[in-house]
Amino acid sequence: MFELKHCVENVYSKLCQYTHIVNEKFKYFVTLLGENYNIDKCDAVDFLRKIYNKKSNIECELIVYALDNIINSVKSKCTFYC
Repeated sequence: MFELKHCVENVYSKLCQYTHIVNEKFKYFVTLLGENYNIDKCDAVDFLRKIYNKKSNIECELIVYALDNIINSVKSKCTFYC
């Protein structure tokens, strides 16, 4: 088990970094949509398709899998933007 400790620590560290990046990208999308008043799902998809980094798997996956969560976060923060 001690031989695997280094591997586990390495994987854990990378997972923490990845989670932080995903969280930052999520907040970035919420902020951009909020600043542009894009709360409608179709408008949000069009907007994000235009601005996301096509080389970023994280950004692409966030748009595909977390769009509803992103829009809901914008709506919950709408008092700041609207």
